[in-house]
Amino acid sequence: MKHSIGIAFVVALCAFAGDSSAPTQLTSIDYVMTPIDTVPTKAEIVNVLGPTALDNLKSIIAGTGDFGIQLRAIGALPQFCTGNCTSGDPHDAIVGVIAGIDPDDHRGTTILRLRAGIESLGATRGGLTSDVNQLVPFLDNASRDIRVSTARALRDLCNTQAIVPLRVRYEKELVAQVRLAISAALRDLGQCSP
Repeated sequence: MKHSIGIAFVVALCAFAGDSSAPTQLTSIDYVMTPIDTVPTKAEIVNVLGPTALDNLKSIIAGTGDFGIQLRAIGALPQFCTGNCTSGDPHDAIVGVIAGIDPDDHRGTTILRLRAGIESLGATRGGLTSDVNQLVPFLDNASRDIRVSTARALRDLCNTQAIVPLRVRYEKELVAQVRLAISAALRDLGQCSP
């Protein structure tokens, strides 16, 4: 039922072609990458973007199009990992997103883009020390959302080398939300094998 309502909504949007302020046509990628609270599956993305889906996602991320679609494209990158996501195009693209952000830029869009990159790196579950090292500095970011996302990503990487920096941050963290995320990360990292 929800799916047919969504399709009806898209059809209704396209019907407003006579109004120059209304969208005249949604592209296939707009349709698949528009849901706000979810990232489309790899199958949905490949269905729309074809066999060069990963390259197309990277183009979307690097482009100047709809910012929400760029964020969801970043979030979709881990789905293109094969086996252990410790190298290759998806991993390198995620690392590139994070590395390409000025940590002193505190604009809202920058924080959202950084957060998407951090969460995607955690979702790779690669466990690389280099990934831990890339994320640890963000435990001291001015944004509590970035600090929470970093703690969760470090947990998801399941590399016990994240324990010491998380403990150090926990001791000086004043925001309860961040302390809870760090505490949960430390608890879960205790279950990871070194």
